[in-house]
Amino acid sequence: MKITNWAELPNDFKFDYDLEQLTQVWEQLHSGDQEVYPLDYEGDTEALTAQANAWLLFHNGDFTQAAQMALDLGEDGAIILARSIAAYCDYLCEDEEQALALLKECMNKCEDAAAALPDFANYHFVCALIMGRYSQRISITKALAQGLGGKIKSYLEKTLELEPNHAEAHTAMGLYHAEIIDKVGAMLGGLTYGAKKPIALKHFETSLELNPDTAITSIEYANGLLLLGANASKAKKLYQHASQCNALDALQNCDVSFAQEQID
Repeated sequence: MKITNWAELPNDFKFDYDLEQLTQVWEQLHSGDQEVYPLDYEGDTEALTAQANAWLLFHNGDFTQAAQMALDLGEDGAIILARSIAAYCDYLCEDEEQALALLKECMNKCEDAAAALPDFANYHFVCALIMGRYSQRISITKALAQGLGGKIKSYLEKTLELEPNHAEAHTAMGLYHAEIIDKVGAMLGGLTYGAKKPIALKHFETSLELNPDTAITSIEYANGLLLLGANASKAKKLYQHASQCNALDALQNCDVSFAQEQID
């Protein structure tokens, strides 16, 4: 995997936390995925400190350095690698071939990590996250034909089995149902893939209850509503709410900025 020549975030989107400051906002930053701060684990202090520093780079908006450090950590860095690549592809990468190559390689590394570390919810979640991003880029229809839809659903189900309060997994499950219904219709989506509008809405509502103050929760709920052709006025309110959220790291700055663009 090549992590070179990545576009950088503008400085006014970045943060300048140190590790001590990161610990103070960690719980809020990870309210959506319930990730445990690395140094709260017992084990190899040097390796855990390296993970914490990779997370620090990610939250400050240095996605290139975070991804490189995560890559060097091997399986232990898979979550940070996936988060960094997803952020880069979502907001900075303008080269479609590069984005697809990064997502595909990351997908393979995440699946290996999830197989090696099956008891940690976020290893399963990032498999679904990266597969979802890849699927959106190649088209949901092609992704379903390649069997990625079923794999995404399985990884999300495993995530929620291990961590029922994983708000981001609830959001992603809602989007899974909404994307399929949008592409193949409610009848075929329900019969073939088990995709149901009420299930999508339930997952979105659960995510919002668990993690109401993070912009991406409202953004993805709004996106899901539009895919489902439901309640455009509520979608607008959700974008408005997201646009007013307090960003606590660089990625959240990007999310808030995106939400503001949707209501301008």
